[in-house]
Amino acid sequence: MTLIFYNFENPVNYALMNHSRNANFYIKSIFLVFFLFVFSGKAYLQNCKLYQASFNGSEYVYALNSLPSISVVGAPKDTDWTRWSIVNDRSVYRLYFMPIGRSDKLYQFGFNPSTNRYEYGYESMPVIPVFGLPFNTSVSSFSILFDGETYRLYFKSKDNLSLYQCAYNENTQRYEFGFNSIAEILISNVPNDIDLQSWSMLYDGNKYRLYFASKNNRYQLFQFAYNGQTYEYGYGSMPIIDVIGMPTKNFVKKFNIIYDGEHYRYYNLEVIY
Repeated sequence: MTLIFYNFENPVNYALMNHSRNANFYIKSIFLVFFLFVFSGKAYLQNCKLYQASFNGSEYVYALNSLPSISVVGAPKDTDWTRWSIVNDRSVYRLYFMPIGRSDKLYQFGFNPSTNRYEYGYESMPVIPVFGLPFNTSVSSFSILFDGETYRLYFKSKDNLSLYQCAYNENTQRYEFGFNSIAEILISNVPNDIDLQSWSMLYDGNKYRLYFASKNNRYQLFQFAYNGQTYEYGYGSMPIIDVIGMPTKNFVKKFNIIYDGEHYRYYNLEVIY
């Protein structure tokens, strides 16, 4: 077995050892690789991929009317891969992440059809500030949708009973809590077995919709819709939708769903170091 490490200033592979090396050299070399990766700040992401399914009228099917997988490139080194959302504004498919340990800005990517990749800053403002979140906001996850007029950013309250809503202000070029929005919207008739950290939102031209995954099966989705007062489970919706055929990967917990004007699309994200 040959162990490889990288010169992170100019990533060229160097073979450090082979079977003839002694155990002490193995240990020192492994430690050196670990040290460089964790502490140098120059370790880089080899690949990050989205896996895509599409709705066939009754369930989400992997690779149906979709690119099966899409690479994400150019991300800042402090990107938090567990906090992400996707939106389609009928112009560009847009992908968002937050930085590790921060909730005051978003990193924005756009889908480049010439490369079939999500690229940091493509047709996008690379960084968008987020302003005015209440103290009680849970910033462990978020979702973004576009309703034809306004980009809307949502967080859950820390008690998970409601959604906090922000909107993008063109004048200030940032997301602002309560701007052009109902600041807080309750979630009602919630099933007991939803995974509160795995959720997504969209607007399909008819209804604002909210989805949660099941605690027991990440590929079973519970659907809510806005009834004029609350996001209500099953309102104007198929209460439960299954996702089938997704490959077995080490996906992050959160999924995302969008509507692009033609198809409802479901995404999982895999990070590969």
